[in-house]
Amino acid sequence: MKKILFMTNKTKIYLVNTVLLLITFLSSCFYFLINTSRPSLNVIQTVIDVNIPRLPVFAIPYIAFLPLFWATMVYAFIKNKSFRRLACSVVIINLVAYLVYLFFQTYVPRLPVESNDFFSGLLKFIYTTDQPYNCFPSLHVALSASAATYFMFIKYKMRWLFLAIAILISLSTLFVKQHFILDVLSGAALGVGVTWFLFKLKRPNKLGLL
Repeated sequence: MKKILFMTNKTKIYLVNTVLLLITFLSSCFYFLINTSRPSLNVIQTVIDVNIPRLPVFAIPYIAFLPLFWATMVYAFIKNKSFRRLACSVVIINLVAYLVYLFFQTYVPRLPVESNDFFSGLLKFIYTTDQPYNCFPSLHVALSASAATYFMFIKYKMRWLFLAIAILISLSTLFVKQHFILDVLSGAALGVGVTWFLFKLKRPNKLGLL
């Protein structure tokens, strides 16, 4: 009887986690639906941004963001290590960012890429696949910061490496000229703030999601 009950509880946990993983994925996909130009565009460039050079080599960490982020989600899902808190953090981060995008859409002007070396080719790929809208706050930064905060809370042995990776990805958004400094700062605040808050909650909510 105890074995059957254990299997039932384990199945429920797996089903809830699977649904949360799907919701997380769908919430992330919604970004591509709203990443289009609208009549009112805001450019929040600062003096600092003007003096930041474009370095195509940083296209590598910029592109690496997605596989690294989803590897983190899959790890948390498979190991069932605070997966629900991480998933809820990601969904909330996405929703907050989308609300900002809808009411305050930003735009990052781009210069054409004239070189034909390998890294410039990667930069052209980024410019082709990722539109220059909806930059504040940066989801690249917010979700990287959320993943790094997650590893800090679960005390993962390589947590400092993931913090360094999050910082590198954040810098890459500036050096590929996909984001401005205010995008990065707001993204970091959003990612760390939401994830820290959910992981500091001591009592499970009534729905059992945390």
